[in-house]
Amino acid sequence: MDQLSIVGGGIGGLAAALSLGHLGSTTQLLEQADLFVEVGAGIGLGPNALRRLQDWGLDKPLRSRGFIPSELEVRSAHDGQVLGVLPMADDFQRRYGAPYMTIHRADLHKVLLDAVQAQGMSDLQLSKCLIAIANSADGVQLTLQNADQSHSSLQASALLASDGVNSAVRRQLWGPAGLQASGHWAYRTLMPRHLLPAVWRSDAMGLWLGERLHVVHYPVSGGEWFNLVVLLESADQPSGPGWDQQRLPEQTQADLHHALQGTTSRLQDLVRMAEHWRAWALFDTAPLSSAQGMSQGRVALLGDAAHPMLPYLAQGAGMAIEDAQAFAKHWHQAQLNPQQRLRAYADERWRRVGRVQQRARRNAQIFHAAGGLAWARDWGMRLGGAWAMDQPWLYAY
Repeated sequence: MDQLSIVGGGIGGLAAALSLGHLGSTTQLLEQADLFVEVGAGIGLGPNALRRLQDWGLDKPLRSRGFIPSELEVRSAHDGQVLGVLPMADDFQRRYGAPYMTIHRADLHKVLLDAVQAQGMSDLQLSKCLIAIANSADGVQLTLQNADQSHSSLQASALLASDGVNSAVRRQLWGPAGLQASGHWAYRTLMPRHLLPAVWRSDAMGLWLGERLHVVHYPVSGGEWFNLVVLLESADQPSGPGWDQQRLPEQTQADLHHALQGTTSRLQDLVRMAEHWRAWALFDTAPLSSAQGMSQGRVALLGDAAHPMLPYLAQGAGMAIEDAQAFAKHWHQAQLNPQQRLRAYADERWRRVGRVQQRARRNAQIFHAAGGLAWARDWGMRLGGAWAMDQPWLYAY
């Protein structure tokens, strides 16, 4: 029987293990941390992702931890005027077979981890740091560093790498080039929703568009917390991608103050309510242009390891979940050898994720537009309404 190893125990790795387990495949999942934990803040799960999670039996635990927004309300960051409203909740359920959900990243991770452990089809191993990979026609040999700093080796029929935006597997086999700093930063915070003024306690998602800036907010954790994100452009050069960049409080306040100049006082007042911010430097890669970007011999990439993207379509987790479902399907093509299965997976996925990467980059320009482009954007939303804001190509997949 072919032995599949998965590197990375985040959302993508756990989703892959769960999807494979549903089809009867056992896996070995290797995580370099000494605990299965996830950091971050809120994320969005479009119907394309939520349908797959529901198919894996996760609807009930997700609904207990997530939140179903009533609508998306888009406003001008300059004067607060409504530019457009997209009904969600029941409308998305009818149109796409699942609603749109907002959820804390750690809550989604916990739901997936609990499901994988209950399923019992994946051998979860902690404190396994990947040091080297030998990818050959006969299999994959992994060199690992253990918790006691000793080294061990592992042989597998194939490797699925879901080790994140700064993937060690991608660097070793595909080379170091490609990861690019966007010049955009995301400042994220969570606030107890019940302590906010009533005007901020609606069930809607909010999106505010401004020059070189946009702000998004929505409830998470069953509605108990208010997730607030300020996405801005900065000349500061980050050392690399990841959460909790080393930003002094005065740097954070200076960035937020500069970005919010000229915006409505209502939005500035909301941002001032937050006491603690986490900074996230946004990186991506050029949109995938071939299947070779996702598979090489007996090694395949999944999620951010394969296609880092800007968060301007809220599809980072969604694409990892789609990848997981597609990978499991192709891994079960028993008539193919492991290399062929991985290539079939990459053949299916690269165009889809490349399109999402490209659209996320385009949204960065549209959301942060100034001058004539901003005027055209605003009038297009006012005239087109929900039709102009919906994305069937994305959510119906």
